[in-house]
Amino acid sequence: MVHCRKGSCNLAQLGSQYPGWKLRSNLTSITNMYAFLISALLLVSSAYSAEKADCFGAKEAGNSNCGQAGAKVFYFHKSTRTCQPFFYQGCDGNGNRFSSKSECESTCKNAQAAGDMTQSLCASGAYPAGATSGKDVSCSNCPHGYECQGEQCCPTKEFTCGLQYDAGRFGSSGKHTPRYFYSKAFKNCMLFTFYGRDGNPNNFATYNECKNFCM
Repeated sequence: MVHCRKGSCNLAQLGSQYPGWKLRSNLTSITNMYAFLISALLLVSSAYSAEKADCFGAKEAGNSNCGQAGAKVFYFHKSTRTCQPFFYQGCDGNGNRFSSKSECESTCKNAQAAGDMTQSLCASGAYPAGATSGKDVSCSNCPHGYECQGEQCCPTKEFTCGLQYDAGRFGSSGKHTPRYFYSKAFKNCMLFTFYGRDGNPNNFATYNECKNFCM
């Protein structure tokens, strides 16, 4: 039996003399450890909830102020409804940011904005300025051949229908779609293949949209 003067025994001596006390001490340590882990998980969860996935937020590269490493991620481009890559600097930004293209697509494929999705296109059915290149262009900076309609820069009839068709280039999804353009030479709307990014405004989803706008 261990005999100790007041305050002179260490934990190892007490544990060898009272194994039940040692077991209770170990259980207390394990309980404290789990409590710490649960608290940490709740903290992470609350931080994640504060920045919910936002499929219709603007692309934001963030900054490097917090010291976290940057990485290639994906955002949902609302006008073309495709997931496009960009470089995230590691801090801040918004919820339109996904670690992979598949995560972006599974989250945003069927997402609907608070307003009508058709508002992302111009009344003619053409893409507004910057839509197919992933850039946001405000009405105060409409480029040549565009005019402000609502809150976006839309191409004028004279500018749009006088352009040669442009097939653009592949986006990250690697998909192409049939579209229509107006041909001044043939005075009619004709079919072409659009590869998903860039291109120009002489680009319509249907023959009738092209005809109604240019003819």
